Amino acid sequence: MSLDEAFQTPQSKRRYVRQLFATIADRYDLITRVLSYGQDARWKATLVSMAEVRAGERALDLACGTGDLAFAVAANGARAFGLDITHRMLQLARRRAGSHCASSGQAPVEFITGDMTSLPFRSASFDLVTTGYGLRNVPDLDTAIDEIARVLRPGGRLLSLDFNRPESAVIRAGYLA
Repeated sequence: MSLDEAFQTPQSKRRYVRQLFATIADRYDLITRVLSYGQDARWKATLVSMAEVRAGERALDLACGTGDLAFAVAANGARAFGLDITHRMLQLARRRAGSHCASSGQAPVEFITGDMTSLPFRSASFDLVTTGYGLRNVPDLDTAIDEIARVLRPGGRLLSLDFNRPESAVIRAGYLA
């Protein structure tokens, strides 16, 4: 399937994204560091700082990957949940959770396989929703935004971290590969 075909419909994009992230899951953290020129950890720390996480809040990290943002908001006192469409990403996150939570003394993060266009949570159940590099991959952005709005409590916060595809065709080809 060509990239043009992969992005023609929400269904084809969903299939493409699932296959892509299942394929790269074990190398995802390295790939993210490389594509961000080593800036991803700093960007994530900035996002968490901007979120002004308060102890006892409920936080949901969408497209959580291997759990970086979910662990960070949990370390700031939130009861954190991570949701990702790729089961392998969540396996890696759970593996990291054992050592991460034990060494920091923080509450464990609950990881759930799911799709951000159909969130398996009650309405108004989160104070904070975060996502890192997730909204660009959702097959139906309007539906995902509606779902995020649905699960956020009144006055809740959404913070999204992302960066654009490179403009240079040569660099973009490597990025998309």
